[in-house]
Amino acid sequence: MGESMMMDMKRLAAYLPDPVYEELEKWATEEKRSLSNLVGYLLEAAVRERQKRESGGQPPANDEV
Repeated sequence: MGESMMMDMKRLAAYLPDPVYEELEKWATEEKRSLSNLVGYLLEAAVRERQKRESGGQPPANDEV
């Protein structure tokens, strides 16, 4: 991830039920990712999917998320 990419990112705090947190932690470990990286990836994928549904199936441009 480049330096300019880090400057465009925002910090987010979230409260999760323990079982959800534990599953995410396990998933991150299995994929050799940090928990933060995995959650960021999952949120970005969810936003892209939502945009795709709202635009009638057109994938969003890379800079839209």
